[in-house]
Amino acid sequence: MISLKQLRHLTVIAEQTNMHKAAEVLHITQPALTRSLNTLEGLLNVRLFDRHSGGMRATPFCTEIIDKCHQILLDVEDIQRAARLLHNVEEGELNVGVGRGIGELVLRNSIPEFVSRHPNIRITVVEGTHDDLTRGLEKRDFDFLVIGLGSYQGASGLRKELITNIPLSVIARTGHPLQAGKNLSLSQLTQYALMSPTSVGSEHPLALAVADANPELILPHVICGDYPTLISTLLCSDSVLISSAYNCESELQQGLLVALDVTHPALNTELGIIEIDKRSRSPAAEAFITILMASMVALN
Repeated sequence: MISLKQLRHLTVIAEQTNMHKAAEVLHITQPALTRSLNTLEGLLNVRLFDRHSGGMRATPFCTEIIDKCHQILLDVEDIQRAARLLHNVEEGELNVGVGRGIGELVLRNSIPEFVSRHPNIRITVVEGTHDDLTRGLEKRDFDFLVIGLGSYQGASGLRKELITNIPLSVIARTGHPLQAGKNLSLSQLTQYALMSPTSVGSEHPLALAVADANPELILPHVICGDYPTLISTLLCSDSVLISSAYNCESELQQGLLVALDVTHPALNTELGIIEIDKRSRSPAAEAFITILMASMVALN
């Protein structure tokens, strides 16, 4: 009978394409890994890899089944995780993925509060792009994501929960050519380099709105998750930044930057939680989300 260990070995060999590297990842000897693969090929009565001087190349059959093997391993991990959750202990770990551009807004108050209440739970927060975070969630690297829901229109296999709506501002340097304008349109903005802390999916309302205003424009011109860099760029150019004003609060108060007079329904971020559908939420995740929601209410 095929074992989970053999499937795990198979997926790592496919990822590494080299028996020596795969054995290192799995922390076993190369001869033991070779025996495991040979046994699996014998059970299936089919060759899974072509061996060559450069390493291992998956056969068409192996390529066909590898996604199923990954899913089986993930399903088993979810079963084991659900069993652990029954203990509901104040220990363990929590892994959270956070969208770029909202990290500080989300974490400034919620992380200190969570750590003070649950000091024995190890928490890891990773900030990333929509695509990177989604892949990590699917691989179970994260318990959940805190991210804008706009890019997940029509996404399947995921559970979405709205936390709050965050208005976006269009920010520029003081003295920008559009500063005196009233009721500016997105078409007027697209005459200047648009900046954003993160990319947005093609189905995101803002991407659709900008495409409608200027079909030739690819949004945005500049993507950078480091706000000091974005602010420095604003101060020395006529570029404009689409972001929560929260991230430029100090410069706005000092009068170095201004929020342009732009109103559009797409200038809004539906901040929410994204999870794997039907996957149990751990007590640690439930506690963090409760704290996060309370902090966002207090902020608004």
